[in-house]
Amino acid sequence: MDPLEIGHIIGVDGDTVEVQLAVTDLKLDYHGKTYRVGRLGTYITIPMGRRTLIGYITRVGATGELDPAPNPEAPRRITMTCQLLGTVQGDQFRRGVNEYPTLGDKVRLGVDEDFELIFGAFDELADDAGVRKAFSMGRFAIDTDFEVKVLGKDFFAKHVAVMGNSGSGKSVTTAKIVHEATKLKHSQVVLFDMHGEYLHAFSDDHGNPQRQVTYLSDRNLVLPYWLLSYEEFEQLFLDTHDPLNINAQKVFLRQAFERLKAPAAEALGLKWEFTIDTPVYYSLEQLQIYAENMNAARFVTNTDNYAFARLPYRQLPREQQEELLLTKRMEFNPAASEGETPHATFYGRLLGLINNIETRLNDRRYDFLLRPFDQAQRNIDLAPHFDRDAPLRQRSHTAGWVIRQMLGRLEPRRNLTIVDLSGLPFDVVDTTVAVLTRALFDFNFWSPPDVRHPVLLIFEEAHNYLPRKPIEGRKTFARAAVEKVAKEGRKYGVAAMIVSQRPSEISETVLSQCNSMVLMRMNNPDDQEYAARVVSDQFRSLISLLPSMKPGEGFIIGDAVLMPMRTLIDMPPKLPQSANMDFFGLWSTGGKGCDVDRIIDRWWRQERSAGALAAQMRAERGDGPESHAGTAAACEAPADPGAVPATPGADVAPAARATPSERESSGDPLADADSDATSAEKKLAQLAAIFGVARKQSGKQG
Repeated sequence: MDPLEIGHIIGVDGDTVEVQLAVTDLKLDYHGKTYRVGRLGTYITIPMGRRTLIGYITRVGATGELDPAPNPEAPRRITMTCQLLGTVQGDQFRRGVNEYPTLGDKVRLGVDEDFELIFGAFDELADDAGVRKAFSMGRFAIDTDFEVKVLGKDFFAKHVAVMGNSGSGKSVTTAKIVHEATKLKHSQVVLFDMHGEYLHAFSDDHGNPQRQVTYLSDRNLVLPYWLLSYEEFEQLFLDTHDPLNINAQKVFLRQAFERLKAPAAEALGLKWEFTIDTPVYYSLEQLQIYAENMNAARFVTNTDNYAFARLPYRQLPREQQEELLLTKRMEFNPAASEGETPHATFYGRLLGLINNIETRLNDRRYDFLLRPFDQAQRNIDLAPHFDRDAPLRQRSHTAGWVIRQMLGRLEPRRNLTIVDLSGLPFDVVDTTVAVLTRALFDFNFWSPPDVRHPVLLIFEEAHNYLPRKPIEGRKTFARAAVEKVAKEGRKYGVAAMIVSQRPSEISETVLSQCNSMVLMRMNNPDDQEYAARVVSDQFRSLISLLPSMKPGEGFIIGDAVLMPMRTLIDMPPKLPQSANMDFFGLWSTGGKGCDVDRIIDRWWRQERSAGALAAQMRAERGDGPESHAGTAAACEAPADPGAVPATPGADVAPAARATPSERESSGDPLADADSDATSAEKKLAQLAAIFGVARKQSGKQG
């Protein structure tokens, strides 16, 4: 008798077979190793002449009554449900089954020799004439002597999802995948980091980003407002509190965009092609002036001329009057005068829009979006290319430099861009992800096929901005942009990687397009049910095993592996800053203590990284290393609300690669400003930082 034979087939249902065990001892010794028969997640083989089928066990059960005695006899009948995975023929393993077993076929236990055959077949696929085609993810959980590799082309090109509970190891797994991808010199990864975790995994010993990494946060990220579509701009600034004014604001914005974008479009030769969504430069300051003018606008009764307070302006031709309304704050009589008629559409109905523009312009957190020329001076890569006094054509072309930085197409070449979303206002996170995703997709879409270069977009904590259902009262722009990538990106070299602890809250369209998945511990029944709906039918039985998985362990499924691999994920060289805080341990020991004043100062300055606090302490002691002095000076916001930002060409460190929050006294404009200020001035500056006092405008806003 075959020493590995454990039973026979008693039922076949598609890719699922039912097996009755024929052994009484569920421990089997073979070649000096003990195997346990009937363990969930282990493998079986079914010899069928020249072919052998491979399957894994998804359920084990017993039938028959057990004696109620203290030591009951073994159950009379034990059955297993197994999922068929693939076929071995001629010492080659291939996924899929095209010949099914029949009742009574013998079933053997899967052992190391079978695994060697399977993994050997994969090694042949992964190594083609010395060209690397796969990367390692970890060790096979059933037998850690075997390394689990995934095929890079299939893994990335067909989209990826990493799903599991908080604490299951998602962030570490993501860092591992990114680390393997960025080993390739010409790879390109853009990671949207919701909680500021990943810089730690890709930084040096001083906390500064590695040479191949671009780190962008609220301090040095530049996303010019003219890249927003009309609907994105409308959602950000439209005042919806009074329904009677909403239509007037929409009509005004459409009219304003057509007029304000026309000069830049004409300079680019797009006079007849541009629309209100074309991402060409226009002045937000002009838009605000135009809105203020139209909110107060009145006509001379029975004419088309505007009733300006100064009579000479009333006599100007209508075209010149319209030009004045666009470029200069005009005065109208404060109260309705005889012979004047208020503008029927706009009069008194644009105040909410004006207030929203002014409020966000005065909020430093929106500088990355609304003050791109100021913000660019804190970004060493972009500072030379953002000049508010440049010709309109050149100002529109700044979008190209934003895309160059995102795609690492600068000197030196960088293949990982981390976009830290943690410091951005939550109401623009969706828009930020949407605009960058759409821009990168469109860039590849319009690239000629022979020069198109693939890029991986990683959406971490994706449930925050890729909701399963539309949010009432708000448009979900990121959801629409990522769904487009999921459905069409493969053809144009744009891949998505979705990372989430709540798959049941994510767009089903996005998840269903993910061919490769890393499924980690998942306890929530809603998440399990949802995950089962978006994975292939043959893998749904895996979902029931997820609650029992250890942290750092996951099932890798999809075309990138020959069969579902229960894998112990390898640690990356450095871990993201995502570990759980030890409540009980810190409550027991007391920890290191904290300086409340320093933490309040970090709050004022909007600095979250641990490196910033350490740098501040070194600066106070006067022992900061000169080699890192001024590392973040170029990318920090000025302390004084009215301070003028650094000018292009100033002696600054590479802000795009430096941690914005790490600063030293020798290169810190904030420290210099404080040293010259009186105590009263310091307090006023601090109060301004806390309460968002309106800032002086540094130069003309472009």
